[in-house]
Amino acid sequence: MDYLFHILVSVALFSILATSFNLLIGYSGLFALSHAAFFGVGAYATAILTTQLGLGFPSPLLIGMLITAFVGIAIALPALRIGGDYLVIVSLALQMIVAAIMLNWTSLTGGTDGIRGIPRVVIAGWELNSAPRFLPLAACCAAICFWISWKIGHSPYGRALKAMRENESAVLSVGKNVVAMKLSVFALAAALASVAGSLYAHYVTFVSAEGFTLDLTVYILAMVILGGTGNLWGSLLGAAILTALPELLKFLALAPDIADKTRQMLYGVILILILRIRPQGLIPESSTLTKAQDPGFRPDVGALVKAAKLEGKGLEKRFGGIVAVSGVDISIEPGRITGLIGPNGAGKTTAFNLLTGFLKPSAGEVRYRDRSLTGLKPHEIVRLGIARSFQDLRLFTRMSVIENVMVAMPRQSGDSLFQVFFNPWKVQREEREHLAKALAILEFVQLAHRASDIAADLSYAEEKLLVVARLMATEAEVLLFDEPLSGLSPDTLEQVFPIFRKLAASGRTLAIIEHNLDVIRSLCDSAIFLDEGKKFAHDRPEVLMNDPVLATRYFK
Repeated sequence: MDYLFHILVSVALFSILATSFNLLIGYSGLFALSHAAFFGVGAYATAILTTQLGLGFPSPLLIGMLITAFVGIAIALPALRIGGDYLVIVSLALQMIVAAIMLNWTSLTGGTDGIRGIPRVVIAGWELNSAPRFLPLAACCAAICFWISWKIGHSPYGRALKAMRENESAVLSVGKNVVAMKLSVFALAAALASVAGSLYAHYVTFVSAEGFTLDLTVYILAMVILGGTGNLWGSLLGAAILTALPELLKFLALAPDIADKTRQMLYGVILILILRIRPQGLIPESSTLTKAQDPGFRPDVGALVKAAKLEGKGLEKRFGGIVAVSGVDISIEPGRITGLIGPNGAGKTTAFNLLTGFLKPSAGEVRYRDRSLTGLKPHEIVRLGIARSFQDLRLFTRMSVIENVMVAMPRQSGDSLFQVFFNPWKVQREEREHLAKALAILEFVQLAHRASDIAADLSYAEEKLLVVARLMATEAEVLLFDEPLSGLSPDTLEQVFPIFRKLAASGRTLAIIEHNLDVIRSLCDSAIFLDEGKKFAHDRPEVLMNDPVLATRYFK
């Protein structure tokens, strides 16, 4: 019977590791190979604090969480500028460094001998010295860690994490602070993993570096993938299966000389079959808003605003010896639609990047409301009222349509972890208000009937409309669209034109990059002609198009 309780304790500990790891790779898209290191830091912190300082439970657990959170931040710092394969390398380096410290700092960690004699947990005079006694504590801690992870994943903060997973530049373009998000999620995942490490140290009363290797990280990763990334219930199921399955296979009556290898083969075959049948995991990711109750009211998303003129003065951008933009003055007036036209490579998108902080100008400055924006980060510029789209759309394709809109809304209390846990009523009230606003925006762009659908399932025209909806959700007064109407049929254009005209009529400042001159002629009040990184003219579209010199440059 104790053997069964031991398996259940192991399931509880691995469920903590799997759910915390899912926050990193499933929700945030940050593929790191250092989770075993976080687990080990928590275990060693508890071992050292209990054996050398005599601290009793739960102090070592809490202190270990703080220490491991700082380790998580340490790996997040280089992750601020890198990702993908480079992040894997950095996290692998951390794993190796932690293992080396465990092995070589003999005076602190015991070196290859590890640390023995870790005290058992004692609660109200009752020593948890067996699996049946330890299981309630492990299960309780697992439930708390799962609740924390679930609360994070179902909050606006968790929604922003998923958006960051899809596309970091798009998250910046709707005003989210990617740096803060990466730092906080690494700290959270590390701290939760250390809880499992602390419990493990108390349970086995011995820790050594051999228990926290890269193999363990891969094992936890398999749990997350098997259960389903982006779904915490899947992590619980994956932890239960991969912890219990090897033990269950031991009950097969096999010849002693082939038993171990046969069980390993069966174990691998079962996993392959499961992943073959359910490649997305046993419990795949689902939208947290598909069944949200309609609040019933709709705010006026087309109300008048008091936008101001956006100006770029003497803008210049050099990439080494290449001059992409040179001495360009751009003035985009409120209540009007300004087009940027010119041949490919003229510098139109570069100009947008300079206006929105995605590129720093080599010279010149950007001004809005008598304030210089030069040097500000993209998310800071969005919060000042200037948002942009991208030529390649950059939607959050694995999220629902309404989540794509809601993630862009500014000043969400739920973006703060403190508010999520200590002011949940305010967060819930705002969520209802934001849901109503998101539905109103989708009705404005004629996408309300697709609110619960995954963005990847939209048609090309609907994706274009969702881009407009996402920019509207930012509440920005200046909206810059990079080829928002390219590839649309004439009939679809006639349906979309009124949306842009309503936005301009509301007082917003609009600028669009567009190669379709018929669109510029039909939609824009004025147009700026760029070529070879220089501004050649700024006038009404029909005037520019009737200029033979500009026509020659455009069609050269």
